[in-house]
Amino acid sequence: MGRIVRSAVVSKGNLEGVADDEGGQNGQGETDSKDGDGYLDRVAKYVPAEIVAFFIFVNSILANAVEKPVAKAMAAASNDEAISGKVREAIDLEKMAGISVWTISWAVLFVALAMTPVYLKSVSDAADNAEAPGANIVMSMLAFPFWAYAVDALAFRPWHDGALASIMLATFTLISGAIRPEYINAGLNLIPGIGPKK
Repeated sequence: MGRIVRSAVVSKGNLEGVADDEGGQNGQGETDSKDGDGYLDRVAKYVPAEIVAFFIFVNSILANAVEKPVAKAMAAASNDEAISGKVREAIDLEKMAGISVWTISWAVLFVALAMTPVYLKSVSDAADNAEAPGANIVMSMLAFPFWAYAVDALAFRPWHDGALASIMLATFTLISGAIRPEYINAGLNLIPGIGPKK
């Protein structure tokens, strides 16, 4: 199972070749994919797992740096309206090499989001170029903020709600499996130079 979602259309190969009964080898040593990935495969492949893993690692370092100040700020906040401001202020006051941890947390969030398409393009193989990993890139970039919020990203900490994070992530995951690559690629085809290569 590759990392890039396969479309339900024939993606590569010489259609004049002789295919086996299961749509596999076409007589030219190249594989044709007629069915594409199913719903559950799309759900799994749209998750930018490696980027989320990197983000969780860095976020845990940042969260440890501000653990005590944030706990103090939350204990000092007298009402629910003041909590988010106090938490943000506590995070902002902590420094790493003279830079606010709040600033670093947002920078890491944007770097991880920006690296999602770079990573997906680098793991796509020659067979994926026929479909272009555009659908995965779009869906993974949309998925990343949901995952970042769900893993309690420090950048989102003042507004984090665990129940809401679970609901948002479950809802996005449910919807993402229904979005086939053909739908996204059709939209990308309208943008010159971005759409899938034929």
